[in-house]
Amino acid sequence: MFIFSRLLPVAALLFTVSAFSAEGVSTHHHAMAMPVSAEQPVWQSEGVVKKITDRQITISHHAIEALNWPAMTMAFDRSASAQTPVSVGEKVAFTFSQTESGYQLVHITPLQ
Repeated sequence: MFIFSRLLPVAALLFTVSAFSAEGVSTHHHAMAMPVSAEQPVWQSEGVVKKITDRQITISHHAIEALNWPAMTMAFDRSASAQTPVSVGEKVAFTFSQTESGYQLVHITPLQ
């Protein structure tokens, strides 16, 4: 019993340090998983609008060398509340960034 009473405070201290360290790791990991929107890269291209829905604009765009993408047609997410200053069939210039759910339009304007 004497040994147990002497080891109990040491065990309690080790458990506390261990729990504190695990909490610090978990918090650090959570902070690393947070998106850093201010530092998100933004890419630009030009193309032709193929389809417009409440949530996406599909664009047939030129190759994007910075991403090693060939010319292709793809859908870009957009805010449902955002006004769309373009229409289907119109040539556009646009910028976009990558999000957790895909690629998000940042800005889109008609080309003249």
